[in-house]
Amino acid sequence: MKQNMIESLLEEKIGLDTAAIGRKVIENAIRQRMDRCRLTSLRAYAKILSDSNDEWKNLIEMVVVPETWFFRNRKVFNYLVHFVKDSWEPKNRGRTLRALSIPCSTGEEPYSIAMAFLDADINKDRFHIEGMDISEEAIKKARLGEYGSGSFRGKDLTFRDRYFRSKSHGYQLLEHVREKVQFKAGNVLKTPFAARAPFDVIFCRNLMIYMSPEARDRTLETMSRLLSETGIFFCGHAERQTALDWGFEAVHETGVFACRKRCRESNPKRPSVAAKRMSSKQQVPEKKIAPIRKPVVPVDFPSGRPIERPKPAGPEVGVPTSQEKADLFLEAREMADQGLLPKALELCQDFLGENPVHADAHFLMGLIHETFNNNDKAEAFFNKAIYLNPEHVEALNHLAFVESQRGNEEGAERLRRRAQRISRGTMHRAP
Repeated sequence: MKQNMIESLLEEKIGLDTAAIGRKVIENAIRQRMDRCRLTSLRAYAKILSDSNDEWKNLIEMVVVPETWFFRNRKVFNYLVHFVKDSWEPKNRGRTLRALSIPCSTGEEPYSIAMAFLDADINKDRFHIEGMDISEEAIKKARLGEYGSGSFRGKDLTFRDRYFRSKSHGYQLLEHVREKVQFKAGNVLKTPFAARAPFDVIFCRNLMIYMSPEARDRTLETMSRLLSETGIFFCGHAERQTALDWGFEAVHETGVFACRKRCRESNPKRPSVAAKRMSSKQQVPEKKIAPIRKPVVPVDFPSGRPIERPKPAGPEVGVPTSQEKADLFLEAREMADQGLLPKALELCQDFLGENPVHADAHFLMGLIHETFNNNDKAEAFFNKAIYLNPEHVEALNHLAFVESQRGNEEGAERLRRRAQRISRGTMHRAP
């Protein structure tokens, strides 16, 4: 029994793309569960998986990515409030707005929606929020509403004073906010998906970047079914183009990655997943291999001034927990600089196995795969680097190159402008 058979089952059950999350992460999860079950044979463990729903749940808990915090991307929540007050409320007198957060992880996102509505003086009886996640452990934590410092990032934490009380080991969300969100465990790929349509607002951010193409297609089909005809669908920046290709229509708002349903009369017949992949392959010209450290897309910066990476707000994401792990990443980068790419790839995979939310390691993996001309894998790693650090300028520039090669000059230019804004803002803050 080989690991790839278990990986295939994970894709079948939860749509997980092993290449997106990393085989080392899957391998570590399987090994830990095998140790817990006191097994040494993959075949024996696969047998337990086939017989035990509880063990499937245990394995899923090991591979899901719970990285989240309150008010992630403030612009999204500002736009949400404007949409509700300026567009939705005038047209829906007497109705209750329904919002869905999936995956909701440990609750930070749906609670952020509730706090944004309360701050905007939207009557608490006018909205209903549901949070769903495949992880039952995450749902339990969400219902408790207890959070540590890692859930609070950014400069504006005034909401914490209004809606939380301090405890010895963190912060407790106040009851009147907690009661506005109903949580339940659910798998978006199950038929039928256990959610009551329609929703006026759906948050489904950074779920599909870890999914296979078929699973992404099924997820978007479900989101379309659940979304009201005039509703707003918020997705991750790396996912919006996929949603547009599927048949959604873009919401044009800087820094907000959202879509709505396309008008029925203008909605073209949606191509199948296989057809879209074939079309994409035909449109993307062969890309030349670039040196590992050479910027692929130039950015218009003042000459002679070094470009400094902006410091992420709040605690750093994915910082190695020991000097030994830090050295492993540095060694991987050094191997890449020397052109020893297979060795660099191996070291970086090992490092990510222990540090799956390290933005720079994902970026390095993207560079290596880009040099190998593995364009799809490179794009996935660049996207994850930006998910973990939205101000990762180098990853934005490389994604701009990917979009340009794909023929999407509008998308490429949007990414370039975003990188320029970040870098210029960083230089203005520099002493």
